[in-house]
Amino acid sequence: MENIVEDNMEYSTENRKKAKIQIKIIFVIRVLLWLVALLATVNWIIYSVKLYADGIVIPEQYSPLLRPVLYRGVIVAVLSIAASFALYALAKYIKKKNGMLY
Repeated sequence: MENIVEDNMEYSTENRKKAKIQIKIIFVIRVLLWLVALLATVNWIIYSVKLYADGIVIPEQYSPLLRPVLYRGVIVAVLSIAASFALYALAKYIKKKNGMLY
């Protein structure tokens, strides 16, 4: 009977170690996704400043040039943040499944 309990504890400890590694990997990926969102936002802001520096301030000229860069930046930022939240939910599920949620 003692061997069964010890085997179950080892198995549980092994699962927890694997879960901790998975959670760390998910965290690193989430940080990288937030950096992608930040860089996408900074990209269109810098492009906007560059347009102003080039003297393009008339809305009829400015809008068509900025719009594609702005839309792409916003879409990339929103998708990366959404993916980060999905990975957060996955990490929370892994913690709960392995009894690590406090």
